[in-house]
Amino acid sequence: MRRNSTILGLVAVLAIGLVALPVLAATADVGIRGGAYIPASLTVEGDTTVIWTNYDEVSHTVTSTGGLFDSGPIEENETFNYTFNDTGTYPYGCTLNASTQRTPMQGVVIVVPEGMMVAPDENVTPGEEPANVTLADLVAGSDDLTSFADAVGEAGLTQTVLAGGGPYTVFAPDDAAFEALGNETLAGLSNDTETLDALLMYHVVRGNYTAEDLVTEVNATGNETVLETLTGDNLTVGAADGNLTVGNATVVASDITAGNGIVHIIDTVLVPPGLVLPENATPAGNETVEANVTIVEPVEGASVTAGNVTVSVNVTNFTLIEPTGQPNAAGEGHLHYYLDAPVPTNASAPAIPETGDYVVSANTSYTWENVTAGEHNLSVQLVNNDHTPLIPLMFETVNVTADGNVTPMLTENVTPEASPERRVIP
Repeated sequence: MRRNSTILGLVAVLAIGLVALPVLAATADVGIRGGAYIPASLTVEGDTTVIWTNYDEVSHTVTSTGGLFDSGPIEENETFNYTFNDTGTYPYGCTLNASTQRTPMQGVVIVVPEGMMVAPDENVTPGEEPANVTLADLVAGSDDLTSFADAVGEAGLTQTVLAGGGPYTVFAPDDAAFEALGNETLAGLSNDTETLDALLMYHVVRGNYTAEDLVTEVNATGNETVLETLTGDNLTVGAADGNLTVGNATVVASDITAGNGIVHIIDTVLVPPGLVLPENATPAGNETVEANVTIVEPVEGASVTAGNVTVSVNVTNFTLIEPTGQPNAAGEGHLHYYLDAPVPTNASAPAIPETGDYVVSANTSYTWENVTAGEHNLSVQLVNNDHTPLIPLMFETVNVTADGNVTPMLTENVTPEASPERRVIP
């Protein structure tokens, strides 16, 4: 009996010990090696603690794009951890190598609800693509998605998501859809990877949705259903007249399957709410949209002394050259100063006013002589080398009042050529 009592006592102690054991929280590891996060894309369930370990000799950081977490410098063999409670997509990067490395270190943690972890090769329609072909591979190899593939490659973060995460359903705009954005917007997106990533991830939703699945969802909920994208915004999916629509786009090809998801090709680039696409990012040809001229002195409404009145200007994003008959060139030309003259606006004719005085100059100041007492308007305009107005028009006018008697300015060794109505051309 004593032996049985001892055994029972040990069992009781073990049982109590087992009850007292804490529940182990879920964890996931990311290594930092060779200036990269490995894996760069990590999908976890909610309430998971991610632990980053730096194996490089140089310092790195783990800095959330949205400011949610920031490790500060992590030295070699040091770690940083953060617990992700809420579902969502959390892009991050290293702030220490951003200025020295052409492709900044980028990573993303994707948090899904508990029980939604799916192996990349599950729920994939067999026979269309091998299971080891990722969405990134599929997009890169499609003749219809050349522009989308280029954008994914430039964005970096989206490429990481499509190559290592999943399963996802991607609504990929075709080449014509990207062409419709225009060259300036496309050039601006190439120079702004953060905006480009946001734009592209708005085309990606979690899970595998075949065209049949989407139609079933739409029919089950009425006329439309809503899917949440990786940006956290919603996409409305509908079906009408045999066509499947996503937002303001129409699905033109469907059910292209990869190992970690499905691609549907659409005819329009979808833009998430609140995202402003860049425009006029790369002016070309003879465009000088950023050129500007402002009058520094005198200011609007100023009182000046009659006689000699000097106008001083500030010119930006424009090169002033001597008006000696050079051919037109983008971003260069000279100034026309006007006294009591309407500013010419005819783009195909030299900027010569019908009334009042004007002078041509490559200097940022000009002194009008013998200005009479009374009210006057002073203007200055940017013109091309052939004297035609810059388009868009770039000029400024100030109105002043001249007081007192005229005091002529004495000049020496100056023999300007006078043109009709006191117009002077140096």
